[in-house]
Amino acid sequence: MDNSTGKLVPFGKLKKGIIYPIATDYGNWWRVIYLDRVGYVRKSEVEIFGVEKTKYDISLSEAVDIQMKANPQTDKEYDTFVSKSYIKNGKVTASTLNVRGGPSTSYWVVGQLKEGAKVTIINEVNGWYQIEFTNSRQWVNASPEDIEYYLNPNNFINDERQQFQFLDLARSSDATASTLNKFLLGKGILEGKGQAFIDASRVNGVNDIYLVSHALLETGNGTSTLANGVEYKGKIVYNMYGIGANDGCAITCGAAKAYKEGWTTPYKAIVGGAQFIGNEYIKSGQNTLYKMRWNPASMSKNGYASHQYATDIGWASKQIYTMYNLYKQLDSYTLYLDIPEYN
Repeated sequence: MDNSTGKLVPFGKLKKGIIYPIATDYGNWWRVIYLDRVGYVRKSEVEIFGVEKTKYDISLSEAVDIQMKANPQTDKEYDTFVSKSYIKNGKVTASTLNVRGGPSTSYWVVGQLKEGAKVTIINEVNGWYQIEFTNSRQWVNASPEDIEYYLNPNNFINDERQQFQFLDLARSSDATASTLNKFLLGKGILEGKGQAFIDASRVNGVNDIYLVSHALLETGNGTSTLANGVEYKGKIVYNMYGIGANDGCAITCGAAKAYKEGWTTPYKAIVGGAQFIGNEYIKSGQNTLYKMRWNPASMSKNGYASHQYATDIGWASKQIYTMYNLYKQLDSYTLYLDIPEYN
């Protein structure tokens, strides 16, 4: 609303989930900048954001090229092709055969097949066979277009849920244990552990709601084998964040990490795991989900991808839903966002 005439007159509507700059405080109202004018909105109808923008000396297309070399993964299905020259009687004849996202070597490599592997041919296009591939695999190499989509902050910043990719995870939500416990009700081994997450947040300087969200995702809502205890070298150990649970040896490697760190109770796993996340990522400059996944500072400084928390291109985007739902249960909160900007 505008008050240039001495009374409040509506002159526009603000869209839900979009961030607008605040000019000043005015009692029960905020003065906001809209359409190059100063308007008024009720405080009760807005959420407060602290917005910081971090500039990286690299273009988005350069970042995509860098990430392509790291073979980021996706669970998306693609049309896939192999050269007809290396298929005989439905079997691969090359020692290693690249499976591509189109009928040409100009397309990205989706994955590989070993010599002797059987293939199901769907179609033939210009000397290439279209084959079944991604529908039988959980993870494959992502396409450049899909990588660019998840790398581009502009695809998410105006979405009220996806904005949480840019939330500063070094700041606590100040949620109470009872609030967290309501959300953890029925969540397996995590039920009733609200105070443990608050302790983990305070001791390690990591956002409490993020820790809850991360644990729920990694443990399948508190039901995973690692979360419920695994015997390793004569001790029962727990791992709530999937730390060290590498592809191909998730349980064994995750248990080995828990044993090494002394996570012999669920409480120790919650607090101790948060220490690892805090030291390795949050306190090392990767203080948002986006930075944890993509580490734009490394790309800008070093020219290559490094120290990334996950290989899934959609990891940061998938993390935010529980965080968003939990924040909505709080009576009041302030979100501090750190938004990346590419050349």
